[in-house]
Amino acid sequence: MIDPSWYTQLTLEDYAYDVTEEVTFEGQYTLDLIGQKVVIQVEFIQAVDHEEEIEHLTAPSIEQQQIWEHYIEHSESIQQDVLQIVFEHYQKIEDRYRQAWQIDPQDPATIEERDQAIPYITQYEQLKEYITLQGFLIKNPSSEASYYLNFHCTWDTEHGLGVKIVNHQPVHVSSFYTAYDID
Repeated sequence: MIDPSWYTQLTLEDYAYDVTEEVTFEGQYTLDLIGQKVVIQVEFIQAVDHEEEIEHLTAPSIEQQQIWEHYIEHSESIQQDVLQIVFEHYQKIEDRYRQAWQIDPQDPATIEERDQAIPYITQYEQLKEYITLQGFLIKNPSSEASYYLNFHCTWDTEHGLGVKIVNHQPVHVSSFYTAYDID
């Protein structure tokens, strides 16, 4: 169970209201996950109808808190499912990333560097060495519990990796930001 005071320690970012009509509670959370201790950026996004609502917001919605707490309580099993779907995604994109890598045939170090960044992976558990959870984002809750996990990955350090979760099951893998565009 999460200490409820953690929610009150989150920062309310309301500067974006004029543009997006959304506000964000954000903060960091330390999590033991898949044998790693990681510090992740957590964001709870809420839509507001008018600026006066912002004054009364003190924490993420109850629904957002419940989704977050479920994730924390079941993160190990959810992450196993995430690793599986990321593995399937990686199997589809690996060749494209390898072909795009600039290799100097005269310099074997470039091949070794490529193979470290875009490894040959045959089992989903191997991904643990090449991805790191960096963030958790939950928008206004809908009828289904949906949220996003953001990862750093060695094969795409610029765009990263995003996984959309619906009802605590991973349903879509893409780059860090484009995963949000499928709503």
